[in-house]
Amino acid sequence: MVLRVEDTDIARSTKESEAAILEGLKWCGITWDEGPDIGGEHGPYRQSERIEAGIYKEQLEKLMANGHAYRCFLSPEELDEMRAEAERNDQAFFLQSPWANASDEEVQAMIDQGKPYVYRFRVPFDREIVVDDLVLGEVIWNSDDLGGDFVIVRQNGMPMYNFGVVVDDAFMGISHVLRAQEHLMNTPRQILMYEALDLKVPTFGHMPLILAPDRTKLSKRHGAVSVGEYQNRGYLASGMVNYLSQLGWNDGTKQEIYTTDELLGAFKMDRMSKVAAIFDTDKFKWVNGHHVRRLSDEEALQLIGSQLKEHGLVKEVSGDFVKKASQLLRERISTLTEAVEELRAMLHFDLEEMLTQDVAQPYIEDGSLQETAKLLLDAQEEGRFDSIGSDPEAMKNVVKQIKKARGDVKKKALLVPLRLCLTSKSSGPDMTVFFEMLKEVDDNVLCECVSLEKRLQMLKEKFLEQPVHAS
Repeated sequence: MVLRVEDTDIARSTKESEAAILEGLKWCGITWDEGPDIGGEHGPYRQSERIEAGIYKEQLEKLMANGHAYRCFLSPEELDEMRAEAERNDQAFFLQSPWANASDEEVQAMIDQGKPYVYRFRVPFDREIVVDDLVLGEVIWNSDDLGGDFVIVRQNGMPMYNFGVVVDDAFMGISHVLRAQEHLMNTPRQILMYEALDLKVPTFGHMPLILAPDRTKLSKRHGAVSVGEYQNRGYLASGMVNYLSQLGWNDGTKQEIYTTDELLGAFKMDRMSKVAAIFDTDKFKWVNGHHVRRLSDEEALQLIGSQLKEHGLVKEVSGDFVKKASQLLRERISTLTEAVEELRAMLHFDLEEMLTQDVAQPYIEDGSLQETAKLLLDAQEEGRFDSIGSDPEAMKNVVKQIKKARGDVKKKALLVPLRLCLTSKSSGPDMTVFFEMLKEVDDNVLCECVSLEKRLQMLKEKFLEQPVHAS
């Protein structure tokens, strides 16, 4: 694989933008055999450097010598008038430059006057151009539908895209050109240049575009941001590769979650769709969530723990609390950045606030919340909470005791008031695992943590020392 940087657009091409591209590719696990950062036998690898090396100039002179290109001195005003004339006549614009057949003397006279010019490629008349596209199948054009002779080198000497990539692909040994369908109309022009330069035409495959949910071109407001931005948002490289690989392609099964190795084994070009794909940020997050849950304990510790440290919830990415928190959060988040608020929400315990929430009202009205609180305090008095956080069976035993005391009530009627009393929320992580994590709080933990003992004390003060009424 050869990595080439097409940097002839001076306004958009910077060292920073190039570095971001290379970093994004490496983050995704995409590596190359040759490129601007590692060199190779087909360099230089930046088009700006290839201009300096005279690579395009040599091929331009070849086109000029065999009559396939010429200097064109048409001014922007003249071109505008030609387009306006075509529009007035309700005709498609087809450029027939008067300079296509100018004499050497006429051309030299303009050069001597310092008149600016571009180089145009001479498009043959009524020529059928055929490509056997890997995605679209056979596509046929007539050269008369290409709009006439087109610019291949600007006034400033910069090669145009269609000319530059033909030269670069040919001399870098590129065998396959796989690109978006919006480049399809460039293909016949490029084939004509390959033939004019007596170069081998590569195999083309034009893949479907990725559109926004409203089927418009993907923009930043729809999610078309840099790879680095998704990394900053807490997406995993494996999740990104998995999701993007299935935009416009599938292996014919219902499988949606793949490792990169599985994708490599399953991919076949003939499964590529011909129609545009839709970029769905919710689906992307769903796919990424599966990859978060596939993280090993060590990966979860490093990736999720780093988020907790960065946002000031812990001092260091180490210790039993961070280890247990990362394992617990791994099962509950879709992106790494969600870990911070998720942990804060899990650790937050506000009994008074809970009692005012709608979710608590039915259990206050039927007395089950108060009953559960008193049974929990009885269990504490009996020492049943002493081993919670260290014995995985301890919480289960407390739940069994409360269930028996409440007459074998249904699961929801049992667990919701139990959770409300111990976590101030109606749902959340497995309480055995949660209290195992809470038991490991030490001076490495910087965020607010209400211990189990403190929670039970708050229950005692609320339910044994004052009555609770539904609001």
